[in-house]
Amino acid sequence: MKDRILIDTSAWIESFRKSGNRGLQQKIREVLDSSLTATTNIIILELLQGCRDRKEYDAMKTRLESLEMLSISDRVWETAYEAGYSLKKDGLTVPTVDLVIASIARTYDYKLVHHDRHFSLIAKRLNITAIDFLAKQ
Repeated sequence: MKDRILIDTSAWIESFRKSGNRGLQQKIREVLDSSLTATTNIIILELLQGCRDRKEYDAMKTRLESLEMLSISDRVWETAYEAGYSLKKDGLTVPTVDLVIASIARTYDYKLVHHDRHFSLIAKRLNITAIDFLAKQ
C-alpha cells in the first residue's frame, strides 16, 4: 500500500505562498492527486482562521472537507498525553496542537508532511515518519 499522508497546517500555509518552498508545493500536488491525503478538524480550524474573507473561507472549507477526515479519538489523546509528558520530562516544550496532530499521524499510521521545527522533536518520540520541508529550502 502507498504511504498515506497527513499535511500539517504549517505545510499548507507554506504551499499557499507564491514564494513558498517549491518542493513542498510539488509534494502537496502529488499527494492530493494520489487520493491518499487526509486531514483533521484541528488543521481545518487553524487554516480557516487565516482566511481573508468569507469567499476564501467557504472555498477552503469545502476543499479540506473533501479529504478523508481523521478523528481525534481517545487513543489519539492518550498518545498525545504520553508524548507531552515524556517531552516535558526531557526539558522540551512543544505546542499542544502540534502534539495532537502528530498523535493523529501516529494513531492512524500516516506520514506527516510539515514545515515546522517542532515536528522533528515529536516525530522521534512518537516514532512517526515526518517529511520535513523546513530543511529543504
